[in-house]
Amino acid sequence: MSNRIIKYLLALTCAAVLFGCETMVGDLDLSKLPKTESKLVVECYLSPQSEEIIVKVTESQKLFGPASYEPTYIKNASVTLSGAAGQIQLPYNDSSFSYRIPAGSFKIEAGKKYDLVVSDSSRTVKAACTVPENQVTFKSYTADTVYDYPWKGDTSVTFKASWNDIKGEKNVYSLRGYFEILETNGYSYNSSTGQVVLNRRLNKRVYNNENYLLTDTNLDGITFDSPVYDVSLRSFMLGDIEQNGQRQYIWSNPKLNKIQFEVLNLDENYHKFSKSMKDGGNNDNPFVEPALVYTNIEGGLGCFGAYNATIVKIKP
Repeated sequence: MSNRIIKYLLALTCAAVLFGCETMVGDLDLSKLPKTESKLVVECYLSPQSEEIIVKVTESQKLFGPASYEPTYIKNASVTLSGAAGQIQLPYNDSSFSYRIPAGSFKIEAGKKYDLVVSDSSRTVKAACTVPENQVTFKSYTADTVYDYPWKGDTSVTFKASWNDIKGEKNVYSLRGYFEILETNGYSYNSSTGQVVLNRRLNKRVYNNENYLLTDTNLDGITFDSPVYDVSLRSFMLGDIEQNGQRQYIWSNPKLNKIQFEVLNLDENYHKFSKSMKDGGNNDNPFVEPALVYTNIEGGLGCFGAYNATIVKIKP
């Protein structure tokens, strides 16, 4: 059999397969597909250390139909949080697309159980969680500074910490924090007086490792070590001025103002939800069955969880 005939047969076979696939799609009767409705999606994490109580309410997209990557925020829901101290309704905040109140309006306590009920005109969902009772104890933490690195005038700062596992109970930890930097982002110059006014602002560079989960399974009571976090404080020239016949250069001159590091002792709901999100995000194999995202929202989707955080703040 000649190569020309083989190529012809291969092309004919491919065309037949493609035509068959197209026919299957074209013959699909949409009326026979299962009917699906969107569900309320709720996300809220309680902590005694939080400055606010925040509840995000959106809705899922229908399984069949047009899809969008933009969330649909539910602005007219009734959001009620209750516990041993009573209950409170959270108002909607337009600027943050969430329901929120200051932490002082409703105290969150370690070891206490809380209930959340969210409803709109046609749907009601509910969930419960218990704030972990214990916090970790830091064993050590260090912040090292290297000047004129990687370039002259720059500064490199590294931070790491270790903490003791809470003995006698199953724990899962997550990490987060930030470097707070004070730097010049602008200036003004009065040529008649020769006065230079610098505009300084605080800037936060966040290191958020909520998907970095540490478990003490078979490791009860050990000492955990954090990754090494680092930030480079690069100084940039913003401009130059002439004073008394001399050229003066204005630099951003960043300075480290504060380091904050947090170890979160997660409840089961927060842990399972974070793990399922991590597993789904790390699955790059298209032939593996998608991982289901954990939810403890009855009648809906999302997570109502809690954590108890230990926080260290370092001022240079």
